[in-house]
Amino acid sequence: MDGIIDFHTHNFPDALAPRAIESMVQKLKGVLLPVGDGTLATQLRDMDKAGVAKAVVCPVATKPAQFQVILDRAKAVRDGEFGEEAAMRLIQLGSVHPADRNSAAHLKEVAAAGFKGIKLHPYYQGFRLDDSRVFPYFAALRDAGLFVVVHCGLDLGFADEPLSCGPVQIAALLRAVPGLTFIAAHLGGSGRCTALYPSSPAPHATDLLREFPNCYFDTAVVCCCDDDPESQRVMAEWPADRLLFATDYFWRDVTHIANWVRRFRPNPADLEKIFSDNARRLLGETV
Repeated sequence: MDGIIDFHTHNFPDALAPRAIESMVQKLKGVLLPVGDGTLATQLRDMDKAGVAKAVVCPVATKPAQFQVILDRAKAVRDGEFGEEAAMRLIQLGSVHPADRNSAAHLKEVAAAGFKGIKLHPYYQGFRLDDSRVFPYFAALRDAGLFVVVHCGLDLGFADEPLSCGPVQIAALLRAVPGLTFIAAHLGGSGRCTALYPSSPAPHATDLLREFPNCYFDTAVVCCCDDDPESQRVMAEWPADRLLFATDYFWRDVTHIANWVRRFRPNPADLEKIFSDNARRLLGETV
């Protein structure tokens, strides 16, 4: 294993980080508190503590107008404007809002700039994965040669809203857009925290997704799902060559998630794939 790769992390510009985190903590009503302060420097420090070699940074454009600022920051980090260590260890993604009228062109621009994928969050961006109106967007994403990391399943800040990105919705999208490389964050949205989130997916719903060879799960288990039997079952059973180690840092402690993964996948060959090999395959020459 040539260093752990955390496939799902976040940071903000220093001036924005305190305000952004405060807003999200308020939305979460204290159910989840961050383990980091949201800055790039703190992320690098915490990566060292946890033994993480590289991390994929997943920004989310909450409105179409944020496309350019996100892309510009990704380029700046990659090109060394935030220091050599950040350029070498933080792998940037883009984000193109599905409501962006120039989304097809912007997706091509992300790819042309050398980035491998984008991050989406259906709740914050106001769409459903099974809405046929977004299928052309995802087809354009696929055709641009990008993968997509998507928040899936529950979001504790939107507990009262209907499920828009669970396994059933993912399956509908992947049937409509064959060949799309889809990373379903949070174990494919498997978590069943019914006490906090009444519309949690049904047990075994993620089994619908086994038929799609380009559907990966990341291991960023939501805090209330650590002891959830369905999340544990998925972690133990999902194909090892389609699992990506991920934490959703700055929200969750990297060492805690790594140990949780090892608990259910003790096989060294599986861990090699989960902690680094699968990520390297998706990221190619960027790692």
